[in-house]
Amino acid sequence: MSAREIRTDIDRPTPDEIAALSQLPVASIVDALGKRGALSYCLRLLTPGLVLCGSAVTALGPDVTVRRAAIDLAQPGDIVVVAAGGGKEKSCFGGVTAEHMQSRGITGVLVDGMVRDVAELRRLGFPTVARGITPLNHTYPVGQEDGAVNVPVVIDGITITPGDVLVGDEDGTVVVPRAQVADVIATTQAALKAEAEKWAARRGQSLGAVDQLTATGYTIIEGASS
Repeated sequence: MSAREIRTDIDRPTPDEIAALSQLPVASIVDALGKRGALSYCLRLLTPGLVLCGSAVTALGPDVTVRRAAIDLAQPGDIVVVAAGGGKEKSCFGGVTAEHMQSRGITGVLVDGMVRDVAELRRLGFPTVARGITPLNHTYPVGQEDGAVNVPVVIDGITITPGDVLVGDEDGTVVVPRAQVADVIATTQAALKAEAEKWAARRGQSLGAVDQLTATGYTIIEGASS
């Protein structure tokens, strides 16, 4: 991660690719990525029923001016990733900022830290992923000397490069590398189709699990237990 840099241009997936990913379950995307790319369970979607999906514009650190620079550079369909270091004592995002971001076509936020004004975020229908909620916010500026915009950031050991796609639902959040977006869409869609067909064919039928376990050495005991 590089401090005190502001990068203005990033390589984004197409709007059609973003739309396709937004329709896919996070769990299935993680499967398509070979069980990689999932962020910690501690980062939760705080706006139930919504889906976070968009190209990542990154803001390194919790400072409000750095975050505003990221917002200024974001395009419609982007999400802002606030790499605030995972702090749990003070919030660095709230309803006023969300409403402004929404007015610019930004589709959500991921905060590696705490947020507040959750009722407002839900009223706005603004997809928000964060570590938790607290009413106490920072006194700004904070950490501005080490901030940056649109540089790679690391959250939960996962590198998020500007232009990667983040998809978040109530199962969790996954990072889809920009170069893998098309393949992940195709793989996930094919897997979902195959799974639906498999279970449709098995509808109402025995799964054969008792016989499978017996073949591995399980003992079958007839009759009810006393």
